[in-house]
Formats: sequence, C-alpha cells, structure tokens
Amino acid sequence: MPAARACRACGTRLPADVRWCGLCHAPVREFTPRMPLHQGDFVGMPTATGGYRPHWSRWDRSPTTFGPAGRIVATLLFLATLPLALQAGNFMYLFVFPVVAVVVLGGIWAPGWIVPGEIELPPVPEAPRIEPAPEPPPATAMVVFRVVAWTVGVGALLVFAYGPTQAKAAVLALTVLGGLYAFFRGFLVR
Repeated sequence: MPAARACRACGTRLPADVRWCGLCHAPVREFTPRMPLHQGDFVGMPTATGGYRPHWSRWDRSPTTFGPAGRIVATLLFLATLPLALQAGNFMYLFVFPVVAVVVLGGIWAPGWIVPGEIELPPVPEAPRIEPAPEPPPATAMVVFRVVAWTVGVGALLVFAYGPTQAKAAVLALTVLGGLYAFFRGFLVR
C-alpha cells in the first residue's frame, strides 16, 4: 500500500514523498498492516487428495532422473574410471576421486519427483519433407577466386615455413593486414 495522505497523529495533509509529518514530526507509515487473508489454508506445495500421489523416489524413473537400470549403469561407468586412471599412471586421480565421487554419485542417485500415471504426450507426427530447390551451379568467378585464394594461402605457408627471414616477415605483415581487413569488413558490414 502507498503512504497515507494524512498524518495519523495530527491529521495534516501530506505529500506522497515525505517520511515525516512537517507539523508534528510523526513518522509516516508506508505500509499499513492488514488482517491476514488466509486462516491456515494457504500451502506452499499442492497435496494430492485422491488418485495418484506424487512422491520423491530414487528407484522410479522421472523426467529428470534415470530409472534403477540407468543409475546402476552410470554408477558402474563412473567407478570404472578409477582403475583405468590408475592403470594409465594417473595416481593423483586416486586423491581426487573421493571428492568427485561424492558429487557425481550424489547427482546420479538424487531422488526425482515422480507423478505416477502422468499423461505422456503422443508423438508429434513428422512434418512432410519439402525437398529444397536444386542449387544453381557456382559462379565461375567465385570458383576462380577460391582457387586463387587457396593457391596464395598454401604458397604463403610454404614461404613462411621454408623461405628466408625477409620473406617470412613480408608474409606475416601481409597476413596481419589481410586479417585486419577481413575483420573490419565483416564487423562493419553487420
């Protein structure tokens, strides 16, 4: 509720943005206490009165957890990492494994919220496939550009790998300039 428009102590009319009465200096209450709306009938979680009763379970499959078979397989796969790591010579894993095991196994065996008889949606029928239009053959100029670009790129790599120092510096400088040009061209086009 907003602040009162009149002082409760002296009755002076008050603007909306004051915290104290200007005449008697009484504090202005911003929120007036009210009577409770509910008499114990307000709950935080819905309770089932009949039919299926939702519950927490480690052994039933839920939308966010595996069933018992999946949990056992996941546990065995996780536990199989210890001998494999030790066989590979990773002895630090032996010290880290207990900490990781608490977290991972706690997640695998966490209880899930089960709603028995929950209605599953029928599978959505697959949309009819629309074949895309055949692509036109690539433009000759684009093919030529790609062949030239690849040739220049491979040549620059060979010069950078096996050429003299001055040629390596020139290739590096041209690559940096070309990269900056491509970056800013792509950035400014957007």
